Formats: sequence, C-alpha cells, structure tokens
Amino acid sequence: MLASEIYGIIKGVDIAIAINTTIKIITKQLGFLQTSIVVCTDSYSLYECLVKLGSTQEKRLIIDIMALRQSYERREITEIRWIDGKDNPADAMTKSTPNKALEKLIDTNQLGVRVEGWVQRKGVNSTKEVQ
Repeated sequence: MLASEIYGIIKGVDIAIAINTTIKIITKQLGFLQTSIVVCTDSYSLYECLVKLGSTQEKRLIIDIMALRQSYERREITEIRWIDGKDNPADAMTKSTPNKALEKLIDTNQLGVRVEGWVQRKGVNSTKEVQ
C-alpha cells in the first residue's frame, strides 16, 4: 500500500514542479507573487516516511523518498501536510466508496481541507502536529 502512495505522490510532485517552474518564470516577468508547492497526503504512513525520516526496505521506494526529501530541502516543495481522509478529493477516483470531497469541490468551487499535521520550517526541519 505504501508503494502505491509513494509512486502517486512522486508523479504528482514531478508534475507540480514542472508546472510551477513555468508559472514562476511568467509571474516573475509580470511582477506577481511567486507560487509554492504544498504536498498533501491522507496517508499517515507516507507522511511519517517523509517528515519523520521513516523508511522502508524496498530500495526503489527509498530512492523516491530521498528524492522527495531532497525537493523539500531545496525548497522546491514549500510544505508537506497530512490531511483528513474525508477531505481528499482524489478518493473519488481511487476508492470504491469515495467521500464527498470531489462532489463538494465541483458544486461549490471550494475545497475545505482539515490539516492533521504539517512540517514547520525553522532553519532545521522540525515537525509540528495539529491536535
């Protein structure tokens, strides 16, 4: 299960970095504020791997986890958040019994996300949990 979460987040982060790089070039020329990448997951095991330096025995997954951590250290990823699973709109595409988050997003053009935990940057990476 962790493998599919890691592969999914790697693909999403790769695409986000490519799009964000293009957007940064455009917004810099126009004098607009820069955009940032915030990675959200509802998988606590994946969140722990990324922010609490958890690990796995599979070599390919270790490489992917290290790549994500490196993107965070290079500030390509601004923040990593662990979110409530009920707020994940992607579940509508991947689960047999999806939550209502995607439907709510389509109906209201808004997405409410409850953050369960996040990484707070202070020179050295530290973890701050939301109660």
